[in-house]
Amino acid sequence: MQLNHLDLQVADVPVAAAYFVAHFDFTLASNGTSPALAILHDASGFTLVLQRKKHINEGYPEGFHFGFVVDDVETVRAHHARLRAAEVPEVTELIVNGRGTMFYARGPSDLVIEVSCRRRV
Repeated sequence: MQLNHLDLQVADVPVAAAYFVAHFDFTLASNGTSPALAILHDASGFTLVLQRKKHINEGYPEGFHFGFVVDDVETVRAHHARLRAAEVPEVTELIVNGRGTMFYARGPSDLVIEVSCRRRV
């Protein structure tokens, strides 16, 4: 089975869509001015759907995050440097542990995004 899409609820759809276009290389596949819905695609064919929250004060549970996996440590480091150079707030330091190399960034609507490369055995 293949994951079809991820649908995230955000407070401001255009702001969140612009964030993923600018910092994670998604392309907008829907109406870019809609305050209610954005459909984005990445180069691998993954679809990210952003919908406006019905209840603005609702948040994600503690610990909720989603991750992008890349092929090598150099790509993790380059993406980390890219976000830092763009002065994206709340980007962690690089983390190296038994699972691999990774970092986290906090995006719009308090979304926590992981970028990682799995440890090679």
